[in-house]
Amino acid sequence: MTIDEVVRRISYFRNKAGLSARDLSLMLGKNESYINKLEIKEFNLPVKVLLDILECLGVSVEEFFSSNYENFKTENELRGLIKNLSKEQMEALLKLLK
Repeated sequence: MTIDEVVRRISYFRNKAGLSARDLSLMLGKNESYINKLEIKEFNLPVKVLLDILECLGVSVEEFFSSNYENFKTENELRGLIKNLSKEQMEALLKLLK
């Protein structure tokens, strides 16, 4: 994953959480323009800060790096529900979805 993609995802999850760049910066204990500068790629992002950002946003590392991060929670919920189905129920669901 490129740094551009990491920055795009931070912005996506920040907006999804309804936080401004300033608010997230302050939550991290950083200068109020920290996230804004990060999002315009003024500097590299230390891994520790990325983990702190994800914690502030309530996003797991798995979700953040998922190939389908926009639908991660829905897909996980579906997987959990499907695990409890019998073989016949799974086949019926697959037929319905097709």
